[in-house]
Amino acid sequence: MSLLFFSIRNAFRKKAVAALAVSGVAFGCALMTFLFSVASGMENRVEQTFSNLSGRIMVTQKGSVFGGLFQGVGSSSIPDSYIGLIDDVPHVTNVTGQVTAILRPVGSALVMPLFGYGGEEAGGTPFRRIVEGAAPVGDDEVVIGKSLQEYLGFMNVFYETGGVYQFRVSGSKEDVRDIKVVGVYRTGNELLDGGFSGTEKLARELGRLQPGKFSAISVQVGGMEHVEEAAREIELRLAGKKPEVQIVVPRELLIPLTNVLRILGQFFLAVSLVAVVAGCLTIMVVMLLSVVERRREFGILKAVGWTPGNIAMMVLVESVFLSLVGAILGVALGWAGLVGAKGYLGLDIGALDLRVAAAVCACGVLVGAAGGLYPAWRANRAAPAEILRGL
Repeated sequence: MSLLFFSIRNAFRKKAVAALAVSGVAFGCALMTFLFSVASGMENRVEQTFSNLSGRIMVTQKGSVFGGLFQGVGSSSIPDSYIGLIDDVPHVTNVTGQVTAILRPVGSALVMPLFGYGGEEAGGTPFRRIVEGAAPVGDDEVVIGKSLQEYLGFMNVFYETGGVYQFRVSGSKEDVRDIKVVGVYRTGNELLDGGFSGTEKLARELGRLQPGKFSAISVQVGGMEHVEEAAREIELRLAGKKPEVQIVVPRELLIPLTNVLRILGQFFLAVSLVAVVAGCLTIMVVMLLSVVERRREFGILKAVGWTPGNIAMMVLVESVFLSLVGAILGVALGWAGLVGAKGYLGLDIGALDLRVAAAVCACGVLVGAAGGLYPAWRANRAAPAEILRGL
């Protein structure tokens, strides 16, 4: 135990050398913390969206935007009689009509989805997921998804709670509607959080959707293992019907996105490994120079009874301790960089959790051990007689 404490105290005996070693590891760990946090944040968002879409099938009119992924945005209309044809499909637990419209702000080329809810749905998602303000109670009020608010803020377009904004009614350049934003919601479903939500009546009026018609039909299946079977049965039942529809499993449409995220994660890992290797080399060079400079010290220690193993252990402990300090500093710097990037971009681009912090610190310790092995071996070979003769 005394050897351990002696080695730790000795690590900062030469402050400039110690600072160089710590800064080298800190840079690599800071970069690793930032990149891994970004990757972790994106993975969490996708996982939440996947969970929300689990067992979901969407029935939309052919030619809908993004294959009907956004609850039929861009679809003309689907008669409510289709719900009765789907309701008794095996393994189907719930069938609801969805009303969506496209919001076109006056004086802007932006187009944004508006999801309409009415009846029993009005008490559910997303009106129960308000994180700022309140849920809409009137037909001229909406709430904005947190993700959409962040993306628009990145483009310097702001829809603030309490603000009243003008939107064009579908199919008319002169018909304008004043709509008040009364809150912000977050459901964890990036598709839903990427739009506005309001009453079904508002969505019908803005989208000019007649009663008895829906933009899409949402089908919930009891278990992922029954989704394909239910989708095939629904397709058979609606085959030949007018208007023609397409059967979409949103979860499957997002699979390419997970592949992109996996490749991006591998790229981040490669960049981080380069930074870690640089930190490892920094530790090795610094400790090697320290060993060369401390040959006299090692010779004296051996002369007074220290074993070669004691000398090697001291150098290795110093290396690991300096790397651990650098890793902790790097995690703090990476977290600060992440917070700064969030504030500057206005986007929730990542999340630093204990898993990432622990992994980075563990990597820092391994870097210290790897970088200190060769210097420890060199210190172990120091012969006291030769060193003292050279004094």
